[in-house]
Amino acid sequence: MRRREFIKICGLLGISFPFQASRSKNDTLQSPASDTVLIIGSGAAGMSAGYMLEQKGINYKILEASDTYGGRMKRTTTFVDFPIPLGAEWLHVSKQELANIVNNASTAITTRLKGYSGREDVGYYENGHITYAPLSEAFGDGFYDKKFINSTWFDFFDEYIVPRIRENIQLNTQIVSINYQGNPVLVTDTRGSTYEAARVIISVPLKVLQNNSIKFVPALPKEKLAAIQNAPIWGGLKVFIELTKKFYPTYLTFPDSETNAGQRAYFDAAYAQHTSSNVLGLFAVGKQAEPYQSLSKGDQLAYILNELDQVFDGEASRSYKKHIVQNWDSEPFIQSAYLADIAPSSISNDLFTPVGNKLYFAGDSYTYEDDWGGVHNATRSAKRAVEEIIQGIGMQSKISAIEQ
Repeated sequence: MRRREFIKICGLLGISFPFQASRSKNDTLQSPASDTVLIIGSGAAGMSAGYMLEQKGINYKILEASDTYGGRMKRTTTFVDFPIPLGAEWLHVSKQELANIVNNASTAITTRLKGYSGREDVGYYENGHITYAPLSEAFGDGFYDKKFINSTWFDFFDEYIVPRIRENIQLNTQIVSINYQGNPVLVTDTRGSTYEAARVIISVPLKVLQNNSIKFVPALPKEKLAAIQNAPIWGGLKVFIELTKKFYPTYLTFPDSETNAGQRAYFDAAYAQHTSSNVLGLFAVGKQAEPYQSLSKGDQLAYILNELDQVFDGEASRSYKKHIVQNWDSEPFIQSAYLADIAPSSISNDLFTPVGNKLYFAGDSYTYEDDWGGVHNATRSAKRAVEEIIQGIGMQSKISAIEQ
């Protein structure tokens, strides 16, 4: 769901991608091995960056620490009869954003989405009482969130982006050092293997950098280090519960559903899906996630069912079938949810700023915008990073021509 606009929504305009979808001798940037780009991380930003570089004919390699691509677009297809998005779930802006990402007018995008009509029930529980209001009244008329119909963000990337970049993704490659002191840049993984590149796009989650999981030689500039260390990052989790009946509204909110410390809400995860399954989702980040995260698996389920039973007169326990939990703090190569909504825009601006003509940053926290945390933000940051690289290659080519 949309984070900072969970209660109060404001729309974002789409940004088109000025890249050519097909390559020819005239429009392709031919890049020698010395101009190879390494991309660290294969989440939405890393894969988008690789895809755009592929479209422009620039050599690249994506290095991913885990055993699969997708990052926080992770999903499962085995819980019920429709895919469950364990991370990114909603499209927060216009459907045109999907076409912007694919950036190929000849590709027919068949991904289906469904928005909210505004008539759906939103429950608000406080002091032992629940009240209901239409979604348009509870969240405002500008609530643009859309659900993927029997698919997810992961499925969209898997269908339209991954086929073009799959051969360039190297899994199980955790990067621990980036030496950009000379030319080329030297990137080292946990096995001691070294990779060379003229430029590196760093698209790892911000918490990975904050925890100093990657050593930079020389150290990053003071402004960049300050932005990384001062960035408030929320932890978070999602829980999905299958139930025998639907007794809950489209959204269930609380007094702490939207605060400066974090957010939480329950939602109808089966909304818009072609299914007879009843699945209630829980989304919690920041301080609001901590009570759930601090408990053992058994106690965690008991806590959630008790919380729901208080609202719905014991119906949750009577209807419970099974559940699944995704705690993003415990993912070794992700370690958190995302940059907190209370972070000033200056932090994301500083996070995005390239270092020299060698290190570039992309991801949902590195947006160079006034909002962050969504897949569309991650892909837009990748677009800007690739634009910077293309400009750098063009400038370098001009200098070389002059010198000759």
